[in-house]
Amino acid sequence: MKSLKLIWQKSAPLFIQNFLNIFTDSPENKAKRKKILNYYRNKTKNKLTWEESELIRFLKHHRYSPFPFQWALKYDNLIPEVLFDESVSFHYVLFEGKKLYFPRNFTRNQVMWTMRSISKEQDKKSAHLYLTDAFQVENGSIMVDGGVAEGSLSLSLIEKLKKLYLIECEPNWNEALKLTFAPWKEKVEIVTKYLSDITDEQHVSIDNLVEVKEEEKYFIKLDVEGYEKQTLKGMNRFFSQVKNLKMCVCTYHFENDAVEISKMLENREMSYEFSEGWLLFSMENEMPSFRKALIRAWKE
Repeated sequence: MKSLKLIWQKSAPLFIQNFLNIFTDSPENKAKRKKILNYYRNKTKNKLTWEESELIRFLKHHRYSPFPFQWALKYDNLIPEVLFDESVSFHYVLFEGKKLYFPRNFTRNQVMWTMRSISKEQDKKSAHLYLTDAFQVENGSIMVDGGVAEGSLSLSLIEKLKKLYLIECEPNWNEALKLTFAPWKEKVEIVTKYLSDITDEQHVSIDNLVEVKEEEKYFIKLDVEGYEKQTLKGMNRFFSQVKNLKMCVCTYHFENDAVEISKMLENREMSYEFSEGWLLFSMENEMPSFRKALIRAWKE
């Protein structure tokens, strides 16, 4: 059955695959697609933005996607090699030559779809791209990865990091993260709390998590399901004492995040830029809209 699926994905005409993808998409995504197309059906064409025109053109022929662009379609047929580690009974892939493990309950198909999503998010044309040629993590940095999931970004950087904090509360992911980062366990700390502006049994602030030293270099990545602003509020001491700091902060979970988070960083005397492009996103019961996906910020 698996081989038949691979043959289908490699050889079936794209228009047929697109039709079946729409038909077999999740009820949630079908509802989003229908809501968008109905909303724009009666809108005057000359009043649409370029992004809106492209969105309608895309969704008429493709299923809903946070990346409704032609460049993203190539990842729908990406077939990564999924391996199985019999010694621990976990699936993994080789990511930049390193083993990247997935939760024990993940099937090969789930691993494949996750890798497609990761590849799409970090494409050079993606608004969710963390690092660019001009914006890189420095050797010897201390990193806080807020919202780790599989940990692909941290894994790509691990060899140049001095210390890594992995913030992930999902038990299934934590088990896989321990396997992925086992070769570097002496400099990796997995934190099973939510990042916030308070510290208690379930939450931790970056001020209370990381010991600040003026001579150190720090990199903070925040993709914490809408808790980015609370996390920034829990960095008062960090912002005031750290001299060499780079950050990637997601700004798409709430509609006003881009404005509010950029203002918070300005008030902390951080230079910043938005990533190029847009992400289509909505919280539950919201109308999906194009949003700026993330800010890259720095203080040197």
